[in-house]
Amino acid sequence: MNRSAKPNSEGGQPAGRAVLCNIGRAGDTILRNAILDSVYQTYAEVTYLCGRGNVDLIRSDPRHSRVILFRNSLAGFGRILKAAVRERYDAYLDLKDHDSSVSLVLARVFRARSKTGVNRPRNRPFHHDTRGVWVPGLHKVEVMKLIAKAAGLRLGTFQPSLVCAPDSIHWFRQVHSPAEPFSLLNVSATDPNRMWPAEKWIAYLKGIALPDWPLLVNAVPADRELARHICGALPRAKLIQPRHFMDVVAAVAAARLVLTVDTGVMHACSALDVPIVVLANGPEPIGEFAPLSTRRLVIQALAPRMLSNLTAEEAIAATRGRLPL
Repeated sequence: MNRSAKPNSEGGQPAGRAVLCNIGRAGDTILRNAILDSVYQTYAEVTYLCGRGNVDLIRSDPRHSRVILFRNSLAGFGRILKAAVRERYDAYLDLKDHDSSVSLVLARVFRARSKTGVNRPRNRPFHHDTRGVWVPGLHKVEVMKLIAKAAGLRLGTFQPSLVCAPDSIHWFRQVHSPAEPFSLLNVSATDPNRMWPAEKWIAYLKGIALPDWPLLVNAVPADRELARHICGALPRAKLIQPRHFMDVVAAVAAARLVLTVDTGVMHACSALDVPIVVLANGPEPIGEFAPLSTRRLVIQALAPRMLSNLTAEEAIAATRGRLPL
């Protein structure tokens, strides 16, 4: 391919080379990757610069020409510098909708004719400044559409993007028979204020009319005792112990229904269009991060806003007749 080719933003075959910078958590990455269809309609080669929190998710997508892992260390930055010096790109896109010191430094390291991202008043490495794209309440997928327009990309389909890793699919098939339907319960969240006590989960699950399927229960290692307590109280519940987030994604992809708190599992359901029940803080809408599954139910704490204050009885009442199956 002619490496000096210019990108095609007006139709025809993709051309040129781009770098995407997205150093963040897996859940946010699923939403930010809504831009990928537009990127690949515009550029023929894409290098993805990511961090430890989302590298497995990025590596599972075979479309990327190269994946570069950023490590926050002197040696890690040295490797990034070597990678950046070797190549020149047509475009550099930072996918965050807020300013970041790391993003600003990396934008200066990589050589590209066009750079898109959030500048600061005294640090402006980006030609296309996206400081103004964030609107309170606007869903992150819509924000990515605005970033794509600012970068001059061809506008494709904007939806959360996630590719299941074959190794994780194989792992899950050893855990549960693909032929047997099941519901998946996720009790963990990155923020402990978005979690619900075990006793409330137990009362809620006993009080709603779940199908007579096995209930697989997922939790990060720190929350496994909470998950075991739930499994001990529910006869068809079984604890799963995924090795990493992509194993959880494989379980989500195979589930008939997912029940979860507001966390990355919710965004995986959006990307894979899996029916979902979400328990979240409130009472303000979670518009920026709201689930996008076709069949969904969001239950929020009314007042005060913390999910821990939501009672099982309130959640049962909100679910009655509305289970998204």
